[in-house]
Amino acid sequence: MTRAATWSRLLEKRIRHFLLEKELVNDKQAIVIAVSGGSDSVALLHILSALYSENKRIAVYVDHGLRPHETPAEQKLVEALANECSATFVAFSVDVTKEQKERKCSPEEAARNLRYQALENIREQYHAQCIAVGHTSDDQAEEVLLRLIRGSGSAGLSGMAVKNEFIIRPLLNESKEALRDYLKKQKLSYCEDSSNSDLRFLRNKIRRDLLPNLEQSYNPSMRETLIQTASILAEENRLLDSLSEKVFQQSCISDKEQLTLHLSTISSEDIAIKRRLFEKICWQMSAKPSFKQISNLLNLVNLQNGSESHLANGLRAIKQEQNILFHYPSNEPGYRGSAVPLKSFATITIPTPGTYVIPELGFELHIRQTDFHESMLLQTNTQILDDASVSFPLTLRHHLDGETFHPLGSPGSKKISRFLTDQKIAITEKKNYPVLLANKTIVAVVGLRIDHSCRIRANSSTCLQLQWKKV
Repeated sequence: MTRAATWSRLLEKRIRHFLLEKELVNDKQAIVIAVSGGSDSVALLHILSALYSENKRIAVYVDHGLRPHETPAEQKLVEALANECSATFVAFSVDVTKEQKERKCSPEEAARNLRYQALENIREQYHAQCIAVGHTSDDQAEEVLLRLIRGSGSAGLSGMAVKNEFIIRPLLNESKEALRDYLKKQKLSYCEDSSNSDLRFLRNKIRRDLLPNLEQSYNPSMRETLIQTASILAEENRLLDSLSEKVFQQSCISDKEQLTLHLSTISSEDIAIKRRLFEKICWQMSAKPSFKQISNLLNLVNLQNGSESHLANGLRAIKQEQNILFHYPSNEPGYRGSAVPLKSFATITIPTPGTYVIPELGFELHIRQTDFHESMLLQTNTQILDDASVSFPLTLRHHLDGETFHPLGSPGSKKISRFLTDQKIAITEKKNYPVLLANKTIVAVVGLRIDHSCRIRANSSTCLQLQWKKV
């Protein structure tokens, strides 16, 4: 065996050991391999084909539509390499420009999102066990610097994971130089992506300017140092993830529309766990959190009821009693309006006593006309109005901005919005307390207080009983 063949064998053996140690691939199921035509992905295709020749392998080329003069040659090369490796070849085209406009993101982010979406579609189609991508140790060092420049916590600075759901990175311990030596010794061709030299992209500036400068002027082993730091942070990140996951399960209740965090369950937790918990909640609600937003959430814990924090994609966090409610007040991306999850119903006309259900709020109003007895005043969850002061038909609706009434027992009129606040009604619940009107005059805020003008008097013989109940 020649020296070149021996060297190539050692590289393959090293990667095989890495795959076994991390339990990334088994010897039976299909493997999707992302192949762009560049040196790293071409090496990945050949190495996995050598190590797992019995597995079905699907080499996938994704055309992003950004380099029309280069992609035909790349696609042709990848197809030829796939045939040489006895792999199934699949080409997939995506519209990055359209995705960028719709999501209002960078072309790099749009391309990445569409690429992984396409790869996942192929994985599902072929019932493959995983999607192998060609990230190297050099990519890891660049990624750590990139995230540091853009601002990231320990989770981000731990770099790319060896495995993330179905995505695996078999080459993450190997350098680009080692892989190009492998291709040279194997006499394998690959393509050069012209966009890799475009310094308008931050990653290219890091690769071509920042990292070489750091190695030359500060630390010749800068790449290795960054990778080691990422490895340490990844281990610490796994511990923090485990601890915060337990707290998340104990303190959060979520459904399709919102998530509620019970603050009493996290009061004794360390700030590091709280920070990680809020970060986890944001991701759970499909909102990418920034450092400032996490800090705002930490402050929100100690603010007064009704305080709110605006997060990414229109997500809102509202403090209410001992909870923080996370929800989207609108389906519009980047919504900037009120954070209150409004529940509304159309005005209802009430012609006679009876039961009236308001399904939009999940409440029903019971109105009963009966003889008055003083014992009725002691009943809880019941409002008693002087029958002589009220005449049908009645009207039930939401209160209007600036609208006032005279709460029973108070010295004078008060804005209903202020009254609800004084009653410690959370901002998210205020719509659950509509007003009842007779002759266009408010006679009660149902479920809370009647108007002073409708109070029971010494000569009252009949009354109206109001009960506001959850359905």
